[in-house]
Amino acid sequence: MRFLFLVISFFLISLEAKAEPYRRLVNFEWETIENAKAYELEIFQSNKKEAKKFAFKVKEASWNGRLSAGKYQMKLRALDHRGVPGEWGAPTDFDVNLENVVMKFPLANADLKSKEDESEEVDLQWNPVGGADSYQLEIRSEDGKLEKIESLEKTSYKIKLPVASRFTWKVSAKNNVGMISDAVTVGQFNILAAKIEKPKVDAPESDFVRQIKWTRPTFAERFDFAISRYNKETKKWENIKNVKDQTEPIADLDEKALGGDYKISVRAKSNLRQNSDVASLTFKVRNGVRTPAAEYAALIRKSIDRISGWYGIASYLITQINYASIYQETQTALTYSAVGGTGRLGLGWFSPYSPRGFLSILDLSGFVYEGTNLTFASLEVSTVWRKTVGERGELRTQVGLYYKEIPGTVGNAFTGTTTNQLIATMGPHAGIEYWHSVTSKLGLQANAHHYLSSIKIKTPNGQAVDPSLSTQFGFLGS
Repeated sequence: MRFLFLVISFFLISLEAKAEPYRRLVNFEWETIENAKAYELEIFQSNKKEAKKFAFKVKEASWNGRLSAGKYQMKLRALDHRGVPGEWGAPTDFDVNLENVVMKFPLANADLKSKEDESEEVDLQWNPVGGADSYQLEIRSEDGKLEKIESLEKTSYKIKLPVASRFTWKVSAKNNVGMISDAVTVGQFNILAAKIEKPKVDAPESDFVRQIKWTRPTFAERFDFAISRYNKETKKWENIKNVKDQTEPIADLDEKALGGDYKISVRAKSNLRQNSDVASLTFKVRNGVRTPAAEYAALIRKSIDRISGWYGIASYLITQINYASIYQETQTALTYSAVGGTGRLGLGWFSPYSPRGFLSILDLSGFVYEGTNLTFASLEVSTVWRKTVGERGELRTQVGLYYKEIPGTVGNAFTGTTTNQLIATMGPHAGIEYWHSVTSKLGLQANAHHYLSSIKIKTPNGQAVDPSLSTQFGFLGS
């Protein structure tokens, strides 16, 4: 039976505790009274007609306890060493206000990230205040375009707010008898608009890079960018320029900077908007002088200059053949003319850092004689040296080996028939070419090549060939 009584008593006490109003801690101090050994004080709510008086007796000139929010009066008198009280002092008025509101969301100076460009719904939240019956909420934007005041019973409030703005919000508590918080709680927060669109970096028109430009996305006000150069020895990108908060969408590159592979990374920024993603571009920069004058000279030379690295040649030529031969064994001479064609394929390479390169050319020729299709080929492989002559000219010298096939047609005077055989020789080759640029798209070339047939590959009678020199002269446009 005792166990049941304890459980019921606890339950009743719990219910009674929940029904009690919220009380907050209050502290009093007063000047000590001479010869006073103790003090008696009475506290009662002055805004209630039949307010209950609370009497306390303390030895020190101070008191602390818990009181619910409201308007109060306090009276004080001293007791001497006999415990005899003196006269009551005049009542003193004081207020017990509600505690200050503690904000939950957004936190102080928070940056709320939105995915919108216009407005974002924000759920303002704060902790409940003991004894409060309502809350006063005030919110306004920094630019003054938005101001809203609400009286609420709940501890949250949803509101649509413009993005890219800074806001100040204030909350205070209030009860039904007019008591308010000690102070108004103030908070600030920002709503960052959606990410700015990523800039688009313009590729340089040539490797004479002096500036890099990019687009200015909507809302972009400033830019951060970094320029780095690839170090082939360490195989790492090395930062050579880092700029923050530049207003113009352009980056300058020192005209004397080393050539090579470069990379630029750009990010757009704006007040109270989320930064854009980083836009990057890799580009090549020419070694040496990159002034406007040097670029103009290079532009003019484009018609005669090969692209650095590998290049190819493909062409077809209509060939007029004038053939004459004497077969010594039978003292038979043969002459004829025919029209044929030659297909030419070439592969070459020039180093961007050296005047040396190489060129290989393969010719496949053919013509029809007396109903027979005669074909023959030639191949040459050369080392090429280049030397600039003035602003528009270039001298190229070639040295190498060549292989050449010639159709050998042998006539028989007695039978009136012909036999087609193949003659093949090889030997050294040397040539010189002068290229001249007229405009950026039109160039002229004059050339002279010498081929010395000194090594027999194949002859009709198996005999060696007499060394003979053949010469080629040419003049063409490119």
